Amino acid sequence: DLIDRLARSTRARQSIIRHAFRFFLGRNEMLSDSQTLIDPDNAYLDSGGSFRAVIISLLTSDSFMYRKANP
Repeated sequence: DLIDRLARSTRARQSIIRHAFRFFLGRNEMLSDSQTLIDPDNAYLDSGGSFRAVIISLLTSDSFMYRKANP
């Protein structure tokens, strides 16, 4: 029951996407990253729930492609 509720939860889905963003980009999201967070959410929904689609969307985003290296 809980897993089904989480699977249907918009908030849980967006939370997972934010955590993936933070992991792959190595920083917290900023207001300027809003489109970068919207795109993987749409990719997830369009793919029928593929986490791979989320990762591909994040790794091909401008936020990832033009990120600054950490010193």
